[in-house]
Amino acid sequence: MAKRPKPGKVQQRPQVRPQERKARPSAASQEDRAPSGWLTYALVAMAITALCYIPSLSNKLVNWDDDPNITENRNLQRINEDGLMHAIPNIFDLEKGSVIGNYNPLPILTFAIEKAIAGDFNTTLIHFTNLLLHLLTVFFAMKLLTGMGLGNWGSFAGGLLFGIHPMRVESVAWATERKDVLFAVFFFAALVYYVRWLKQEERGESRTGTYIAMIVLALLSCLSKVQAVTLPLSMLALDYWFRRPLSFKLILEKAPFWALSLAFGLINLYTLKQQGSTEDDLTNFTFLDRLCIGMYSFCVYLYKLVLPYPMSPLYPYPKPLPAEVYVAPLFFVAVWAGIWWLWRKDRRIWVFGMLFFFFNVMFLLQVLGAGQGYKADRFTYVPYFGFFAVAAWYFEQYYRKEQSRSLVQVIAAIAFLIFAVLTVRQIGVWKNGESLWTHVIKFEGKSNSLPYWNRGQYYRSNGDFNKALQDYSQAVAIEPQNPELYNSRGKTYFDMAMSGKYESQSKELVQKALKDYTQALSIPTVKPKSKAEILINRGAANGSQQNFQQSIQDITEGLKIDPTNENGYFNRSIAYYTVGQLDNALSDYNEYLKFQPNNANVWYESGMILRAKARNQEAIERLTRAVQLDPGMGIAFVERARAYIQAGDKASARQDYQRALQLGIRLSEADIKMMNGQ
Repeated sequence: MAKRPKPGKVQQRPQVRPQERKARPSAASQEDRAPSGWLTYALVAMAITALCYIPSLSNKLVNWDDDPNITENRNLQRINEDGLMHAIPNIFDLEKGSVIGNYNPLPILTFAIEKAIAGDFNTTLIHFTNLLLHLLTVFFAMKLLTGMGLGNWGSFAGGLLFGIHPMRVESVAWATERKDVLFAVFFFAALVYYVRWLKQEERGESRTGTYIAMIVLALLSCLSKVQAVTLPLSMLALDYWFRRPLSFKLILEKAPFWALSLAFGLINLYTLKQQGSTEDDLTNFTFLDRLCIGMYSFCVYLYKLVLPYPMSPLYPYPKPLPAEVYVAPLFFVAVWAGIWWLWRKDRRIWVFGMLFFFFNVMFLLQVLGAGQGYKADRFTYVPYFGFFAVAAWYFEQYYRKEQSRSLVQVIAAIAFLIFAVLTVRQIGVWKNGESLWTHVIKFEGKSNSLPYWNRGQYYRSNGDFNKALQDYSQAVAIEPQNPELYNSRGKTYFDMAMSGKYESQSKELVQKALKDYTQALSIPTVKPKSKAEILINRGAANGSQQNFQQSIQDITEGLKIDPTNENGYFNRSIAYYTVGQLDNALSDYNEYLKFQPNNANVWYESGMILRAKARNQEAIERLTRAVQLDPGMGIAFVERARAYIQAGDKASARQDYQRALQLGIRLSEADIKMMNGQ
């Protein structure tokens, strides 16, 4: 509340500028309608935003969480074969649905729907959906600004800032961050309904339906990203803006929203803990360090609001922490001292803006570590609205004045043009894995192995083995005690040997792979799960050199450490089959199928073993499953025909032989005789 003048000193009432007086709305003072022509301003802001983001539609997926969230997500792999409805229970399951420790089922569901529509993961459709959600968020952000009492030009300026500020790019152009744009749509829609609910109270209207709509929107937002737990705090910031005195009633009326925030906060703490993301065994920072890191991140976000540079997908923790991290608390305290002064002066828009920003960013400042997120651009997606509201408010005040209108238009146009150019450039960073990690290397140089490692992964997955080896070797030179790097380089050597492109060097390449695997295993810091993977990879390499006993020994040791490594069972089954241990091979096939029940080749191979052991009915069942999964697998029809012959069902065998011929399979003389009943 503004200070009241002391008795007898009425002439010294605090001076309030005319534009400040207009920023003192009550909920009842505003009609529950946008200003006339508002929709046109909203559509123009959305159109400009869309124009800036058109380049994102040609972007691909990147090897930075897109794999586990989308292409390698087991809940999405069989959408087209098993149907969308079959996948939904697993997507929303607390254990099966969390990805890298994050429980955000609604974005995963949208990826599933896209795959069901397109038949596969269509990157243009994925990025189009992200952009569409971003535009809807701009719409609701502008709608909220009008609900706060801003006119057309103010909401236009605020909405355009929200749309094209360069710090938006990571949330929109990165497919995995579908959760950002999706949670924000429901988040701002809920706040729009909250403002409507407040105004309905002042007008004495029924508002039960509005309250229910708010709860539904809050639930959808929480199902999209845990960051939505700040919704009731954002409502309190709006209470301050509308001059609602802080009281127990304000807290109690938001009870369902506090309950949702608590529930989803606990759920995500659980899933993060299960993943191990809440452990700080990598940096081992003290709580004081973490506190300084949080205040430093806060200050960085303030400066990047005006000067968004540098922008990088990766902000690794520096070791040791630089001096500016420990100086940051001074600036943090100074900022809040300034806000306290503004509060005393009743500069309500500034206080609202800072409250909204802080409430929405405070859980993201890494005071309590959760993974390796540090100064991430995406963390500002919703919080920056607070400052965009400040800019929008001032733009409107100065635009209304004839003498300052031209100047404010020029300044705004220059700022928007600069932001638009920076946004388009930053979108190009997310074109693919190569552009992403090349951009990171520009900032990190040779101080960090991670970008070289990840760019190497991109090159290897695209068959560019020589470039991959160069990057892996650079990563090893930077961090020679990282076993993962030797493992990745070893896999590249092995992939080269198996590719058929380097036949004259095949043996030499496998030996290099074995050397890297052995080097990785010799590093004391190798983690159990990584050790298991390396042993299994070395086993596969030994198997390729006909060293089957050594292969079986390595893989068996790896599976003892990590019984969930499906590739271990697959590779060992090949070794067992080759040395004639069919029962062991069959047992490994059975274990593998528990992880990958839709692998037609394994159903075929296990059926072939069962047929060889004269377990004909079991063989027929497995081979039937193989052709159900892959109707074009002609060799499976041949094998099932043989099982039918052994079972005495010549009619069924003849049908399978004929089907195999239709699929282009050349039958052996023995099969032809059996088909003809000889």
